[in-house]
Amino acid sequence: MSFLYSDESIIACSTSSHTHAALAVLRISGFKAPSDFNSFFCIDLGPIEPRRVYYTNLIDGDAVVDDICLTYFKGPNSYNGENILELSVHGNTLNIERILELFIHKGGCRSANPGEFTYRALKNRKLTLSQVEGLDLLLNANSGYALRQGRSLLSGNLQEIYQDLYELFVKHKASLEMSIDFSEDIGEGQAREHYESTLLEFQKKFQTLIRRVQPLEFNLVQPEIILVGLPNSGKSSLFNILLADDRAIVSSVAGTTRDYLSEFLVVEGVRYKLVDTAGLRESSDHIEAEGVKRSKKKLKDAFYSILLINPLEMVDGFDDLMKGEFDKIYFTHSDLINFETEKLKLIAEFPKLGSIGAINLNSPKIFWEEDLYKDINKKYLITTSKEPILLERHKSLILQTAEVLKCYVKAAHSETDVAILSGELNTLGHCISELIGIVSPDEVLNSIFSNFCIGK
Repeated sequence: MSFLYSDESIIACSTSSHTHAALAVLRISGFKAPSDFNSFFCIDLGPIEPRRVYYTNLIDGDAVVDDICLTYFKGPNSYNGENILELSVHGNTLNIERILELFIHKGGCRSANPGEFTYRALKNRKLTLSQVEGLDLLLNANSGYALRQGRSLLSGNLQEIYQDLYELFVKHKASLEMSIDFSEDIGEGQAREHYESTLLEFQKKFQTLIRRVQPLEFNLVQPEIILVGLPNSGKSSLFNILLADDRAIVSSVAGTTRDYLSEFLVVEGVRYKLVDTAGLRESSDHIEAEGVKRSKKKLKDAFYSILLINPLEMVDGFDDLMKGEFDKIYFTHSDLINFETEKLKLIAEFPKLGSIGAINLNSPKIFWEEDLYKDINKKYLITTSKEPILLERHKSLILQTAEVLKCYVKAAHSETDVAILSGELNTLGHCISELIGIVSPDEVLNSIFSNFCIGK
């Protein structure tokens, strides 16, 4: 992350530069004074007031490049603590590129890297590490719950819980030091009582976090709905029906889908990634075999899985498929001859299928779609009702802290060597410091900022 330590002026489009729009916002940061850019505007930027919008022309020599609105944010009272100019320009992508090139080649700026504006905010202590992670979650969220948690971190609500925990830790650490230095003054019994009460207070607060760290096997930030089954089970047909588009190729030839396809599907305000997987069967075709391998990996990580069964086309591999757990199972091709007979044979062989009913993918989807969406939403609401913490770094650190705390509590009740207790407590303190962002390993920052868009 050496580029992020540069003090050069940087510029980037902080809105989309990939599609045309009415307006785009360009952001310049890290300059000494607005007047550094006087040659680019038809007004003198020296006396402009912060946080006031100015309408002017952007010029390149004698040529007018665009008519824009300009706003100055004076550091340190800005997003990242630096002087910032925000330019609202016409959002044609060619226009955006032309203006960026103008400031890069003639204005002494360089193109900003992903997340660099926010990294400077972190470096200048305008944001904490947890707030930066919250912003990352907010920008990349696919659900209302992820948006709320991202906003909670960004606004400092969840950070307050971490901060309260840290303050209780400091209070407990002080009680240990007091028992060492002042036990003769306050009495050994009273010192011990204070030590134990502060430890209990810390444990109670920490338990509120532990309850929110659920062992989720799926990604709740970008939840996936996976369609699986043997070849010709109707996965691609269902995929197209749910999307109301012929996105996947549908064919009677087994193995048509050789890799998974994915598109976004919104259910009750949550944006899921709907995935049509390759038919799960043994194959000597290397491409198809790789597709099957990827499908199994997707199934393992799925938020919601749907198994489709065509009882008229059974091949080797179904036994293994039935060892898995699925959220919904549908029989397909109910319009074909001998469907009911073959279905009953299959249920007799695999009792777990039960009387799950059949859907005909050629019939109006209103009969089964509403039930499917309700079930998906029900699982989502149940999963989010316990307010699980979504960020992997936070979850990992909380679980790591729980193990360290367990060792420390054990030592607190049995260890008489204060030096050992103090060492265990320092380890606990390091975990909590990393959780609230006092300690910021470079690999953590790299992971966070790799998700950011240019201009943020």
